[in-house]
Amino acid sequence: MTTVRDLLLDIRGATDGAPRIYVPGGPAEPTCLASALRETPDLADGATFIGHWLPGINRTAWTDFHSGAAAEGTFLYSEYRASFEAGRYRLHPVHYSTAFEWLKSVPLDAAFIPVSARDARGDVSLSLGTDMSPAVAGREKVRLIAVIRPDMPFPADAPRLPLSAFTDVVEDDTPLITLADPPLSDEATAIAAHAATLMGDGFTVQSGIGSVQQIAMAAAAHHRNIRIHTGMITDAALGAVTAGAIGSEPGAILTGTAIGTPPLYDAAGTDPRFNFQPVSVTHSVPVLAAIPRLAAINGGVEVDLFGQLNSEWVKGRQVASTGGLGNFVRGAQLSAGGRSIIALPATARGGSVSRIVVQLASPTVTLSRAEAGYVVTEYGVAELATADIDERAERLIAIAAPAFRDDLANQWAKLRASL
Repeated sequence: MTTVRDLLLDIRGATDGAPRIYVPGGPAEPTCLASALRETPDLADGATFIGHWLPGINRTAWTDFHSGAAAEGTFLYSEYRASFEAGRYRLHPVHYSTAFEWLKSVPLDAAFIPVSARDARGDVSLSLGTDMSPAVAGREKVRLIAVIRPDMPFPADAPRLPLSAFTDVVEDDTPLITLADPPLSDEATAIAAHAATLMGDGFTVQSGIGSVQQIAMAAAAHHRNIRIHTGMITDAALGAVTAGAIGSEPGAILTGTAIGTPPLYDAAGTDPRFNFQPVSVTHSVPVLAAIPRLAAINGGVEVDLFGQLNSEWVKGRQVASTGGLGNFVRGAQLSAGGRSIIALPATARGGSVSRIVVQLASPTVTLSRAEAGYVVTEYGVAELATADIDERAERLIAIAAPAFRDDLANQWAKLRASL
């Protein structure tokens, strides 16, 4: 079997030392490629790495292997901060659906695509890498390299390809990235209980990344015959299954990837309810709009009294990106009986900062006030879509932490007088 080092040498030779290489994120990030670059850093000189690496999950900064390396992606987080400031990391601030389409045409020379081991027919599954890789796997004139991950599940319902569809094959026996959900806090439990009042039996639930996964699945556990349609699931989905909330029909859990612990990966390969689909399905607004009673539950950094959301900036620095948030919010708003829910704690930094603010401090707005639906904190629910600007402020102040309510009301009165 060809070594990764030999492949990189060949790719560099075919591109005059300036290859553009797709490297996916998620739990099956190709560690073998990182190891080869770590051992021979010059192989990264002049290379540009393209991918959608997930904050808090993928820790490899592909620009760090050589000062002559560059990268392009859709999330910005701490590992890429230095190269972003140096101009070697290009951030594309687009919706996830747009990012998928971008991968279909962005210049690429090679793509390392994690796949499962072959089945009896000689096929491999995109499995946990189904979200973005299909946009690249179908491209002509891109050197497709299968990175076989022996511990990747082979779901009953997920894109599969004959191994012969790949130009090259390497094996990566590094264990999949695992991520254990922390216990639900009292605060998050209260948020989930409030969010559950906006749903009912038979709803389809979407959840964003981070702690809102647990909140969404805990909210789902209050009901029965729930379906999941989302971009990513964690172990929290297994909790909803165990609670008897998830419907029994095949495909009831539709997702692009799963990031958790071995029991989740085992279930992904054996439970027929797991259905892995690309971003062109999971984040498609027309697909989402056609799902009745879709509850899109997402998080954020702060919400202002106009109903605008910031989910990307903290202390004046960009720490995330819009991701799939806009896709899911718009899909839920178009869904018959759907709900767009922003679920977040009322405070941050140990209770010293309110997440309900008079005006956003961020230089950009992730969701405009016209896209506001419901906002949920541990103190209750604020319905914003049908509210005028004064009602919005009143309702949001009511679900802020009590210690901040008077100040918010006073600041709003001053701002309102100047509008």
